[in-house]
Amino acid sequence: MMTRMAASRNPLPPSSLISIPKSWLIGLGVLFIAPWLIAAGIYARGTATEAPGAAAPLPLSEGGGTGPWGQLTITPIVISPPLEYISDDEGAAEPIVWRMPNTTSDVAASFLAWSGMPATDAARLLQSARPDPSTAGIALFPDAALLRSLTPEVRARLYLQLAKSRFNSAQAESYRFLGASAADWFAGSLVSPRTRQIIEPLVYRDGPFLHFADLDMVKSEISDEEEWHGLRKALMRNRTVLVRLNVEAPAEVEALTHYWGISGRRTDIRPLLESIAGAGPAGSIDVVHLLPALARNLLYRYPKLSAGDLDKPIIANCLWSSLNFFAAEPDDRFLDVTTALNTLKSDYYLIESGHQLGDVIAFLDGHDTIFHAAVYLADGLAFTKNGTSPMAPWTIMSVDNIKAFYRARADNPRLIYHRRKDL
Repeated sequence: MMTRMAASRNPLPPSSLISIPKSWLIGLGVLFIAPWLIAAGIYARGTATEAPGAAAPLPLSEGGGTGPWGQLTITPIVISPPLEYISDDEGAAEPIVWRMPNTTSDVAASFLAWSGMPATDAARLLQSARPDPSTAGIALFPDAALLRSLTPEVRARLYLQLAKSRFNSAQAESYRFLGASAADWFAGSLVSPRTRQIIEPLVYRDGPFLHFADLDMVKSEISDEEEWHGLRKALMRNRTVLVRLNVEAPAEVEALTHYWGISGRRTDIRPLLESIAGAGPAGSIDVVHLLPALARNLLYRYPKLSAGDLDKPIIANCLWSSLNFFAAEPDDRFLDVTTALNTLKSDYYLIESGHQLGDVIAFLDGHDTIFHAAVYLADGLAFTKNGTSPMAPWTIMSVDNIKAFYRARADNPRLIYHRRKDL
């Protein structure tokens, strides 16, 4: 059964990350780790004016170039889960605790100073420090007034480091949205101006993504159930893209059929492309119609869970989605990490360039462990499910924005492309 946090947050919790050593290429070993990376050395890098989470945003969408896939047109859209999928009962707000595994009070003090927190606030927070035997470190207990006083830059420094430990689930499983501002996140939603005034000062940035991690703190300030429900729906919004393929002339059809009709689907794809070739402004098609059946049915949708899914080891994740991309029916053996990685090892080979539809992209962190997988589509775009939660839909994102989504896991992940041997 999923925990309350795992079911409500969109991103993949660190405790559920698929973390496989690079040595899986010669022998599989599965690790489930979420290392606490705060060390005294990090505080010596930079000053309080430097905000690691305030990097210039990437474009909201990328792609749109020409290649063997043809000429694409990219349109950003926003989707959110159906209200029926959002629980009515989230339970009581949990106490606000910052856990620092394997950390001493002196290191915590250095961390707070590095973050830019005012010295008086840091001293008051350190007075709350308690030994935390479960993590061999300490726990801090910030109050609501201190949390409200944090600037977005300080909040980003603090929360992005706290997120590196699975013990800080609010930060590790933060809500996130690819957008330019908090106003962008909530634009067009039914969230009231009053609630937005409560929420928006607590939003912080990491690269192109906005984050929010203080839901338990604000729960007592939003008493209306309908408003609370609407807020959580808005927080679970996802920005993705619609992609259209433009076919300007009949002469393009054969090459495009070769690219999009891979895996024995060319006789299905060719008539579609012929029907729009040379049709002027109407000569384009949404690429969702060019994808294999399973991917086509999943894209822009959220998992529909049944009672039978509760007996499975995990619900559909990134590996399951990637390895089933061409499947007529999904193979739930890929819910088992060892089986999935054995299949990736035995049925795929590595690709250095010339990426094509269906290549599986493995994302590796600084420890050379795989933490995410996606499927290459075209022009730097990928089919991805960012998390195991039923609140995490299948979407199209640029590979660069997927990397940014997981920046807490790896600032600059290494990518390894795999292609099925029978393609």
